Amino acid sequence: MIVIWSIIALCGICSLILLSGRGSILIAGYNTMSKENQEQYDEKKLCRITGTGMLIITLLTAIMEAFGKRIPDWFWIVYAVLVVLIAVGIMILSNTICKIKENTGSRKRNYNKAVICVIAASIVFSGLIMGIVFSKGKIEIAVSANRLEIQGYWWSDYEIKTEDIEEIEFTEDFQAGTRTNGFSGATLLQGKFENEEQGKYTLYAYKDCKAYIILHTKKGDVVINEKTEKETRELYYEIEKTLK
Repeated sequence: MIVIWSIIALCGICSLILLSGRGSILIAGYNTMSKENQEQYDEKKLCRITGTGMLIITLLTAIMEAFGKRIPDWFWIVYAVLVVLIAVGIMILSNTICKIKENTGSRKRNYNKAVICVIAASIVFSGLIMGIVFSKGKIEIAVSANRLEIQGYWWSDYEIKTEDIEEIEFTEDFQAGTRTNGFSGATLLQGKFENEEQGKYTLYAYKDCKAYIILHTKKGDVVINEKTEKETRELYYEIEKTLK
């Protein structure tokens, strides 16, 4: 969670710098242009437009991370559509209000479409990458005679010694509660959670699966599942077998 929020904070800072009309070095494509080509654009306007688009994407990403499980599925579609619209908007505005016009007294300049395409493509690519990170993911659980190993997605792995498991429980009636630390996306819930029944506990689970395995351990409860109810039940029997 710290890593994700650090990235969001960094993007937020960059957005604010661009919104101030500075930081053109942060704009891909524009920062590698020759001085002559850069003079074809109103640098402050270009920075502010790019910063506005970046800030919107950053805020949407922050909302997804903050609300975690409570984010509805339709929000991911809205996120993807807005990223594309923002890129198109930047391309259009860069070709209009950011272009230095002839009636300003400047000599005629050719609009560099390639550069604007690079800027727009960079924003789309960044937005899609962040969307993929939040919308995909896989939790891998390996059971052996001595331990249970959980490999998280963009979150720390977790290991439980078999001797530390005091009780195991299978349930289809479970409320995750509120995440206090961790990483969640469109499909996964990972990290430290708190609810009325378990209190503070650790969760590694798929959102769409309503079956859960509750491991009561010496260090506190750990709740896990697989992608489907069938796979979760099979995992439950496998763990139960190692405890006998």
